[in-house]
Amino acid sequence: MVIPDGNLSGIALSQTISTSSILSLDDVEVTLNISGGLNGDYYVYLVHSTPGGTGFSVLLNRVGRTTGSPFGYGDSGLTVTFSGSALNDIHTYQTVTNPGGGALTGGTWSPDARNVDPATVDTIDPRTATLASFNGLNANGTWTLFVADVASLGQGTLISWGLHLQGVPEPGTVAAGAVGALLVAAGWRRRRREG
Repeated sequence: MVIPDGNLSGIALSQTISTSSILSLDDVEVTLNISGGLNGDYYVYLVHSTPGGTGFSVLLNRVGRTTGSPFGYGDSGLTVTFSGSALNDIHTYQTVTNPGGGALTGGTWSPDARNVDPATVDTIDPRTATLASFNGLNANGTWTLFVADVASLGQGTLISWGLHLQGVPEPGTVAAGAVGALLVAAGWRRRRREG
């Protein structure tokens, strides 16, 4: 999808999950592939709504933007994975790797997590909107990715996004797996005795 240039309304894509056995999330990873535009213009967040609560994480908030550098990084596009266990902050990725104006590709990054106005975001702002906000929630429900290009100059396209969810499955799934393992073990013992 084309990301409207210089438009705070952006685009929102929702996916509803209804068949997951995960009752309590303990890890969420997000993959994101954006082509073109300027990385310092992008504001991206993920929301997950369930009957048991809502999680919210800011993935990108005008990466590279500081008071001294109000436009952020001028690199064009990115293909990355966000993880709560990653050590490197995506907001300052050029301190780790500098694509020299090209796309930031590869690597696993800690999300920006700065839940502040994209017009004033700075590296020193607190990082409060992390992926840990999804911990304890049921995986089922609606997941919505919001992407905006908040400054004009350079058209971008959302190529793809994805989720990797881990957590504690429902008790029936664990019990069924344990019973299945016991039956396999019992069958193996029976064959050994008969043979």
